[in-house]
Amino acid sequence: MMAINSILIQNPLPFMVESYMKKKVLEGKYSSGKINYILKYGLPYKIVLSFNNEDLSNSFINDYNGKFFDDKLDYKLNIEKTQKTVEEIQKETEENKNELEPYNFDIQYENEWKNDYVNSPEKSGLLYINEEAKEIIYKSFKYLITKFGKNLFEGKSIINISFPIILYDKRTYAQVFAYEHKLAPYFLSRAALCKDKIERLKWITVYLISIFHITTIQTQPFKPVLGETFQCRIGDFVLYIENTSSEPLINNFYGFDDNKNYKIYGYQISDISTMPNSVIASKVGKYYIEFKDGSKYLLRFPNTILQGISMGDRIFNYIEKTLVCDLTNNLCSFVVLNPDEVGFLMSFFKKKKTFPDSFKGQIVDSSFVTIDEKGVNHILNKGAQTLCKIEGEWTSLCKFDDEEYWDIEDYQMIPMYHYGYLCPSDSSLRLDLINFIKNDQDKSQIEKEKIEADAERDKNLRNKKSI
Repeated sequence: MMAINSILIQNPLPFMVESYMKKKVLEGKYSSGKINYILKYGLPYKIVLSFNNEDLSNSFINDYNGKFFDDKLDYKLNIEKTQKTVEEIQKETEENKNELEPYNFDIQYENEWKNDYVNSPEKSGLLYINEEAKEIIYKSFKYLITKFGKNLFEGKSIINISFPIILYDKRTYAQVFAYEHKLAPYFLSRAALCKDKIERLKWITVYLISIFHITTIQTQPFKPVLGETFQCRIGDFVLYIENTSSEPLINNFYGFDDNKNYKIYGYQISDISTMPNSVIASKVGKYYIEFKDGSKYLLRFPNTILQGISMGDRIFNYIEKTLVCDLTNNLCSFVVLNPDEVGFLMSFFKKKKTFPDSFKGQIVDSSFVTIDEKGVNHILNKGAQTLCKIEGEWTSLCKFDDEEYWDIEDYQMIPMYHYGYLCPSDSSLRLDLINFIKNDQDKSQIEKEKIEADAERDKNLRNKKSI
């Protein structure tokens, strides 16, 4: 036992991992070599899901906060450190490729998209028709109204509010971000093969548009603590994510394909604000795609609006603009979401679509585009020549100059896998998330409050240290 204690002093672990290891040492099942292996790769995911929390500590201490990052570092430096770190991890875990295991939430959310939404007959957007889930959300928001009063509807950020556990998703923010990339290998690999700059820009635009229908989320993801990580494999694409700031909520990310034909990297700032009977979610920051030939692209995402949070029909939709900027060739795909009433573009399409929510735009010289660095109010200035027309339905279809590039029916979601051994800071190890997946909401609520209390205490300690 003295040996493992001395190792853990140098390599602190979340308490539940430490407890498990000590138990195995006492049973004579773990050698020092095995201990060092776990410190390097983490515990097997199957073991984590089988933990009996009553045998462990009553609190989960994420001692890996800030292992790779200082949240006060410049974001560009964070990106560089992320790349160096994950390349080392990728090299170390290459030998474990055969131990990949699927994430179980994949099927659940794909079925939700197919079964719980229909096109709204009167408004632009998707109508949420899961009545049981809607009733739960209504009741939860009524509770929040009584707790926070009118402050809940003044357009202020609610990202740091602790919601009742019943409102939560069975994923963390990092896992939701990763899930949005389940079609990435199709379109980014295709873009990497393109020699023509316009053609490559088209496929990257398709990639951006195809993300939108994957993100129709009605519940609140678990908010990460500082230093929390997540890594996964989607086809030949590997993605690493780490939370680098809690307030505001910032996740840095880095991903690449096995052949290193392309990579994505950057940071994303997530926020949620409320208005009377609606919620607006924003994702700003720097999302870069870079190809082997050196060409570089910047993506800007639209805002999401969720209407009917306390009464009436529940409508999910996107608003404002989305961009793909070719930073190498000074080109830009400028796309406006839902520019007109539903049905405006229906005559352009021969196939009848289930969810006709339109977008339209054009590829132009980027000198005619004014980017809103803090939001989504980008401007296409007068005089821009249209190099290619863009139109479609963000739920199912994308066309360039009337030629179809993406139809939802032609592409299946690529399964998302994790390695057999997880980094100890991986968000899959959270006790609140584990209990919520097991449908034990009472334990999940207790563990969530403990994690939040630990995170608040850590923040106060960091603030004192910085004075």
